[in-house]
Amino acid sequence: MECCIPLIPLDQSSTFEKVRHSHELRRFVIFDEELTVHLRPNNAQTQIRNFMVWINDAKVLQLQGLAPFQKIVDQDEQTRWILRSEVRDSLFRSSVVMNNGYNNQIKFTVEYMEDNIEGSSNEATPMNNGGDADDDFIPSFETVSPLVSESSTPVIGSPVRSRTVTNDGADEIKSVSLQFPIYSLLNMRLRNSLLKNSHCIISSLDFQTSKASLQFTEQYLRNKNHQEGQDPSSSNDELTLEFHQVSYELVDKSNRCPLNPIRPFPVPFQCVAHDSYNVSYQLPLVPDGGNSPHRVKITLKYDLSLSEGKVPISTTWETDVTLKKPLVSTPNPTSTSLPASRMYALGSRMNLVGSTTSFTNNKLNNVKFKFLDKNITTYRGDQFTMTLQIVNSSLQPLDLVIYYNNKNPPPLPPASAPLSLERQYQMHKRYHRTMEGVILLSNDYKVPIIGPQETYFVQLNFVGIMSGYYSTLPGLKIVDLQKNELIEVGLGASILIK
Repeated sequence: MECCIPLIPLDQSSTFEKVRHSHELRRFVIFDEELTVHLRPNNAQTQIRNFMVWINDAKVLQLQGLAPFQKIVDQDEQTRWILRSEVRDSLFRSSVVMNNGYNNQIKFTVEYMEDNIEGSSNEATPMNNGGDADDDFIPSFETVSPLVSESSTPVIGSPVRSRTVTNDGADEIKSVSLQFPIYSLLNMRLRNSLLKNSHCIISSLDFQTSKASLQFTEQYLRNKNHQEGQDPSSSNDELTLEFHQVSYELVDKSNRCPLNPIRPFPVPFQCVAHDSYNVSYQLPLVPDGGNSPHRVKITLKYDLSLSEGKVPISTTWETDVTLKKPLVSTPNPTSTSLPASRMYALGSRMNLVGSTTSFTNNKLNNVKFKFLDKNITTYRGDQFTMTLQIVNSSLQPLDLVIYYNNKNPPPLPPASAPLSLERQYQMHKRYHRTMEGVILLSNDYKVPIIGPQETYFVQLNFVGIMSGYYSTLPGLKIVDLQKNELIEVGLGASILIK
């Protein structure tokens, strides 16, 4: 039985000689590497019993029989078995089995049985140099007896064969093992912060090259170039990771919704030693009474560049978006001494109930508001002006301030009819576009005193930073400094930003 794990992944179209040659170049394994495992039995009667993978003292995978393998018949009519990709992807389940990234070993073991088609005895015989049933062993291989097979240390990257005979002596179970040092090249973490005022969660994906990657570079890349007599200044002795996918998805039992970073993050890109990256994403808040927090799936796909080729690595994991308890801040005692006329930003929520649409009579003080500019079309980043007409039909003068405050909470999905992840995220993006897509440049604009039965026109300067159609500006408000009353005046806007 031959077990080969080529350094550069080779599929079924590659000849076994090429697979064997690439396997001889392997001296290590990278955590989350997309390995291809090739098994080639000595004869057609060979039966695969178990395929096991160990990282240090933890067994991370055990497969029985040939179901997890794909059968391939080579041109020389010899049978070969390749581990299926869906099984390979679940090989590295957790990094918990790693010892802080240092001095870790991974071992692949294949247990199999071979029927004795030549009629020789089923009993185990001592090994000698004259030749026996195990003549196909390469002389440099060391046969391990059943009593010492577990305590023997296999040569790194070299097969170690052992033989175990069952109690009845009828069947003979053999095994072949491969052992390599294993390295994790990246450190990754997910940090989550609640922005209560913005009604969202900021989830930050941080990753950087690990200390183990420096050890890997020194031991394999630079040491190899030194042995081959290459120039020490050659770029081949430096760690280079080529990323071609960084994805962040909201997931649940039946749906998934990919998210875009808050700021565009260029992919593909190259990463070298001591590099670190931060990619931030914005998530909607979990509705009050929600059964569970958001769950996300993170995927990083990248290649390790070697002189022999590129080693593909795929890291994927799912986790809950957990939040730390917010710090309780002590209120500023001096804030209570502010004059009531300047506390317009702290208006009661109940005052918003009396907000009016454009040109709607305000029952409280008989004031009308109307935008004279209709169907404004502009471009993102360009400044535009809107004229607001204020008609004071009351018997009292008005002392007003116009300001833009986009702190209204987002609409919560109904609990009776839960929405899909994609629909929830669409509503979240639409809310933030409406609340943050237009900025009032003339914020905190103090309007001159408007006497009774007077009309005043205010020129308001805006700039659009997000493309889209805005049928309302929900953050545009006017406060009456005398009565400390808030009035919504942005509900009559109509703006298209290209």
